[in-house]
Amino acid sequence: MVDCQLKNNDCGVSAVKTVFNIFSQDISRKYIQQHIFLDDKGSRITDLQDFLERHEFAATLRVLDVHHLQTDPSAIQEHLPFIMPIQHQNGLHYVVVDKCKAGKLRVLDPAKASTYYVSLHELKNMAHFSKSYWDLLQLEQKLTLLCNQELTTYHIKLEQALTTNDASTLFNKLTYFTYLKENFGLKDNKAEKDFLEDLLFHQEVGALPKHFRSLKDEKNRIKLRAAMVLTVKPKQPKPAPAASRPEQSPYLTLLRDLGRNRRIWYIYIFAALFSAFTAQLSVFINQILIDYILPSYQLNMLVVFAIGVGVFKLFDLATSLNVSFVGIHMGNLLDKYFLTRFDEKLNAYSIPYVQSFKRGDLTERLSDAFKLKAFFLRFFTKILVDLSVSLYSLGILFYIDWKLTLVVCGVMVAFAGWFYLVTPTLKQNERLRFMRKSDYFTRMIEKLDGLQVLKSFRIEEVYSRKLGQIVDQLLKVQLKNKYLDLVNLSVVSIITIAASLLIIVVLAKKAINTNAISLGQIVTYIALSERVFATLRALLAENLVLQENEVVLKRYIDFEEPPTAAPADSSGNGIEEFTVSRLQLQNLSFGYNPQELVLQNLTLGAEIGDKIRIEGSNGSGKSTLSKLLTGLYTPSGGAMLLNDTDQRFYNPDKVKEKLVLVTNEDILFNDSIEFNITFGRKVSTARILDLARRIGLYEFLASKEEGLAFLISENGRNLSTGQRKKILLLRALFSTADVLILDEVLSGVDAASRTQIEALLNQLSTKILIVISHEPIDYIRFTKQYRLAHGTLIVQA
Repeated sequence: MVDCQLKNNDCGVSAVKTVFNIFSQDISRKYIQQHIFLDDKGSRITDLQDFLERHEFAATLRVLDVHHLQTDPSAIQEHLPFIMPIQHQNGLHYVVVDKCKAGKLRVLDPAKASTYYVSLHELKNMAHFSKSYWDLLQLEQKLTLLCNQELTTYHIKLEQALTTNDASTLFNKLTYFTYLKENFGLKDNKAEKDFLEDLLFHQEVGALPKHFRSLKDEKNRIKLRAAMVLTVKPKQPKPAPAASRPEQSPYLTLLRDLGRNRRIWYIYIFAALFSAFTAQLSVFINQILIDYILPSYQLNMLVVFAIGVGVFKLFDLATSLNVSFVGIHMGNLLDKYFLTRFDEKLNAYSIPYVQSFKRGDLTERLSDAFKLKAFFLRFFTKILVDLSVSLYSLGILFYIDWKLTLVVCGVMVAFAGWFYLVTPTLKQNERLRFMRKSDYFTRMIEKLDGLQVLKSFRIEEVYSRKLGQIVDQLLKVQLKNKYLDLVNLSVVSIITIAASLLIIVVLAKKAINTNAISLGQIVTYIALSERVFATLRALLAENLVLQENEVVLKRYIDFEEPPTAAPADSSGNGIEEFTVSRLQLQNLSFGYNPQELVLQNLTLGAEIGDKIRIEGSNGSGKSTLSKLLTGLYTPSGGAMLLNDTDQRFYNPDKVKEKLVLVTNEDILFNDSIEFNITFGRKVSTARILDLARRIGLYEFLASKEEGLAFLISENGRNLSTGQRKKILLLRALFSTADVLILDEVLSGVDAASRTQIEALLNQLSTKILIVISHEPIDYIRFTKQYRLAHGTLIVQA
């Protein structure tokens, strides 16, 4: 019922999926994720509402008025089921409440992958409220809520008060009453109630001072103390879009993604099946020996039998070695595929999509690439082979004694029932374990990055306690799974022991009473039945690991950007040979959430030789604009023209080569200085040193014995801030771009070097230079200057 979230910010997706589960409607989780906007914080409640309404649900934002529900508990049924935002240690999360039982509400929690019951008061304490939610409510709901809260204090029913006042008049009277009570006071509670009743039932609104007659709540004279919920009711169903239907098996999806690599897997499966069926014939060796060779008392026949068995064993060894040989090549091929596929996805997906994942999530997905090969070889293939051999063995068992084989079939049914009973719990726990591991990785990476800060402020232990809480949660989930696995193993073993004893007793009784079965057949039957049991026992015993790997596989498949949000295919044609001589923005807009634009109606024009400055306060969108200009972000509206032609007509890869962004936060790779400047392009050492002199970096290079081969440590930790900035600047100057965008690159450079750098940039005449900075720039003569404010570019004099 509860859909467990797969990453830290997709709780809203899981809440919507859970709602569909409540109404027994199948829908692909991947489809939901592709059609609900996600950023690093998650989804807004209005995004969930829009999706549900587009898919034939009536989704209404309502207030959970606890005061009213306490007097009339049955009124809660009008809200159920509903989605409610709650407070969570990792940020804003959602839960689904679907029923009421014995005065308690059932909560379906995607973050915990569990179901539990809470009281109405406990649910209220869990709730998260923000002014943005308050603004979403209809005016009448706001007034009713606020008035009811105040009236409840004096045991006055809202319905009674509304008989002599409309909602706005009632609100104004209560505002006036609250003002008098807080500023002047009344004798006691009884006096307050008497005054309020007289005001409500005997005074006209004209009796109020004039400034209390107009409806207003911006000063919060009556404060909100209620939760916001999204109630969901089904409409008349319509056919669902094809993409919204349940997604196909992750195993079939993976096989499809493997493409031509499937061929070697087919070869491996065939070789493994052939080897397994060959090995299965060995169970008849004992039967032949017992029933035919030993009773003959002929040594010659024994010699022939031994030779035959030896040849068979050699053939079996050859088939096994062949399987191992094919498996080695298949393993290498799968390693290459999975390890490079993650890299290819990072290259292809947009920056906003990748940034919607926390680093812990991405780290886990990277480690998944190492697990998938083992899953493929150890489980996916082994299970197919073992099940095939078991069916083959079952056929032989039916031939030997079909009645007794029904017992084996009964055991198989019992195993299947137990498997389907325990698997959902294991799967949910594995998803939850991944979430806890992801949290741990994210926190630990954050600690590694901020270790200097933690040590400087001596708060290592404080942060370690936070990590300890996450570790405790992870171990709690792991312990639960291990206990469940132990119960699973016990149940399987008991079933197997009982079935094996029953088979031995029945076969022995049949041999003793009727002599209808030989000793060799008994041995063969027991061996074949044990083979069937062993396969099922192994499947159930490895169920925990199997579910872990299935979750890994689903995460691998889940890491896929929706086609609508993905950037244009770089393999398309488009114009490839061009030089950018003119750049124009025409009413360009952008928003991380398409419904909330952070940049809008941007207009800008530049030609070769132009030097443009864009300034703005922190958070005004300067860095977002720079990423938009270089194609790292896809605009929500408007157009960017290159040489008076829409950029969509150009080859995307070539456009990225022509527009280069260098930011203050760009990384320096753990490689030589030369590589960090040229990225492997052939640039003469003389040119590099010449520009290095002109920006004040030459002395540093000359002081190093390795020169340009000096190895930069991870992210430039063995460089000063100014040295890092100068290397980043050289990286931009030696690029093949026609448009250079420098985002806060000059900050942190010493005054003398900065003067040299500005003078050098001022001499650029063959490129378009765009400098984004909030600091004064004295030695560059800008042809145009803009200020970015409120998401719009304003031309400066």
